[in-house]
Amino acid sequence: MAFIDFALYFLGEVTRKDLIDRFAVGHAATTRDLALYKEILPDNLKLDMRSKKYYKQDAFSPMFTLDLEKTLATVSLGYGDGFSGHQAFPICCESPQLLTLPKTPIMAALCEGIYRNKLIEVEYISTSSGKSCRVIAPHSLVDSGNRWHVRSFDRKNGRFMDVVCNRVVSANILIDEPHSHELIAEDRQWQKFIDLELIPHPEQKNPEAIELDYEMVDGKRVIETRAALAGYLLRKWEVDCSKNRNLHKTVGYQLALGNHQALYQVNSATLAPGYTA
Repeated sequence: MAFIDFALYFLGEVTRKDLIDRFAVGHAATTRDLALYKEILPDNLKLDMRSKKYYKQDAFSPMFTLDLEKTLATVSLGYGDGFSGHQAFPICCESPQLLTLPKTPIMAALCEGIYRNKLIEVEYISTSSGKSCRVIAPHSLVDSGNRWHVRSFDRKNGRFMDVVCNRVVSANILIDEPHSHELIAEDRQWQKFIDLELIPHPEQKNPEAIELDYEMVDGKRVIETRAALAGYLLRKWEVDCSKNRNLHKTVGYQLALGNHQALYQVNSATLAPGYTA
């Protein structure tokens, strides 16, 4: 039902072949599915006998409330669930190539460690200290937009930190479980939420365009985020966090941070463009 609804909504038509290709079912099953959909929402589609296609009608009203973020992922990546039966979406959609996709065995081990609440011994290459073996207690995955991290307590450094998944050479799950002070509840930067006030950069000549881009209300957009992730968000969206908002002169920033004080005692603020404590 969801697939039929989605195809009608975004493509304007659906056929039995579409269902057969997507779900590997027979003609009889697709006929029943389409009949059931039409029984529930008769004004949504109409069969054209010549083309054998069901077309969306003017009175169409979606059966399901779609998550637009996931829907756009389908548009850009295609139908599928991560396995080999992936189907390309019939509309061309291009996006910048990923340069830092982690290795599947590493991600599998990290996910298992999080799910089973186990320590993981990793061989890790740091930009500051090089290669080393360390034991981490992972609790969450983080997609910063440019690369994947696993938020963990690192026993080598004795603190919570972001472990870059691409820099993990090997990962072995241990039988031991983390101590109480290594659990997610004790990660203060993770548990702390802050509000970031994004505004059009003062140097922008047409701030109304920026307000439309980011769905601002009264000239700003307030986003709640974890303190541990604030720096990644501000870097991804190129938000000028300098006190004098002077980064625009060299790069042409569209956004600026309206409440500089929100980053007080936020460790990830070091990643924010132009930020100084």
